[in-house]
Amino acid sequence: MLAVLSLGILPAKALEPVDLPESPDTVAFNVQSNGKSAPVTLRQLEKLGLYRVTTASPFEKGQLTFEGVLFRDVLKLVGLDGEDSVVLRAVDEYVQIIPRQDWTEGPLLLATRQNGKLLTRRTQGPTRLVYPLNDHPAFDTPVHKPRWVWLIKTLEPGG
Repeated sequence: MLAVLSLGILPAKALEPVDLPESPDTVAFNVQSNGKSAPVTLRQLEKLGLYRVTTASPFEKGQLTFEGVLFRDVLKLVGLDGEDSVVLRAVDEYVQIIPRQDWTEGPLLLATRQNGKLLTRRTQGPTRLVYPLNDHPAFDTPVHKPRWVWLIKTLEPGG
């Protein structure tokens, strides 16, 4: 782990590995690509390795603690890591395009939990894209704030 941190892959302050009970096989979102749709489950996601981050949110007060997986690892899992951008669509049809630069310049977290508890629809889940604003202030901009997407329904290539 120390070698990984010294290479700058994961800033020590921003994300820390965490071990939590196994998640259920609930569908987290669907991946849309080439006219096909494939479900991705919470269990599949969390097997990638869980991390914890405490950060401010542009939409909620105080410091929030989230657990989840690195967004770049999710994109590898679903075969979209070579894209220049990806589209996140929420259940209310809110849409944001996430450019490659965001997931390569900082450790974006696809949160599956908050304070150790699985995210639900009531708590803006089952997945939520989190930008670690405290440790990456360059993400604390009017351009990046709308990219905090929750209640994610689909993930697809940006085109």
